[in-house]
Amino acid sequence: MQDGSHVRVSNVSKRFTATSEPLLALDDVTLDIGHGEFVCLLGPSGCGKSTLLRIIGGLLEPSAGGVTIGGQTPSDAQAEKELGYVFQDPSLMPWRTTEDNIRLPLQVNRGRNRDLAPAVEELLTLVGLERFGQYYPSQLSGGMQQRVALARVLAFGPSLLLMDEPFGALDEITRETMRYEVMRIWNSDKKTVVFVTHSIAEAVTLSDRVVVLSGQPGQVKGIVDIGLPRPRTADLESNQPFIDYANELRKLLLQEGIDG
Repeated sequence: MQDGSHVRVSNVSKRFTATSEPLLALDDVTLDIGHGEFVCLLGPSGCGKSTLLRIIGGLLEPSAGGVTIGGQTPSDAQAEKELGYVFQDPSLMPWRTTEDNIRLPLQVNRGRNRDLAPAVEELLTLVGLERFGQYYPSQLSGGMQQRVALARVLAFGPSLLLMDEPFGALDEITRETMRYEVMRIWNSDKKTVVFVTHSIAEAVTLSDRVVVLSGQPGQVKGIVDIGLPRPRTADLESNQPFIDYANELRKLLLQEGIDG
């Protein structure tokens, strides 16, 4: 972990009681994430990855333990627009063009009367969509829609990005392309990222560290430091160090009787 904790998860447990039998989703999870670190949460379906991400983001309250973000509560960090969320569904406004979808948070942040065109153009260029500013969501591929969603989140200028399987609905080729797009964008300003995935290849490609969660209830099964050089490119995936990290993660998952 890099010097200085940005996100601190301390002894977090989450129990859901709305069903006939209470469900313990997370059990005593402790984790520190450094400023500018890219951390993936890896584990089987139902292990509490998304639950943990929502607790970090203040969308769910833990049953025990707590979270701080830069020393603040998640709700305070939300109020100061320090958090950005990217989900599997890009949730773009279909009646607004790409430019207008990105412009909306800029208007909230900077005011409607300011000239926002340079900022919109900069974000379009960052996500590789400078030629698609006048396109509507229905005219964009799934991967392009996710790029717009990412640009829209970045418009708020958050210091922490929370990404919940953002490529889960994409085909395998587009998914692979998008993970290298995210790497390229992350390399531009090194925001802190917590990224939920069930893909071992995705976790190795993206991460500084991979946090492996056990099956329900979710506990930290292991943390693997990914020491691959950056920037990372697609040909890295055929190299032995990449394969070794993937095998290490797979071994941790198979100890739970599952394979991610």
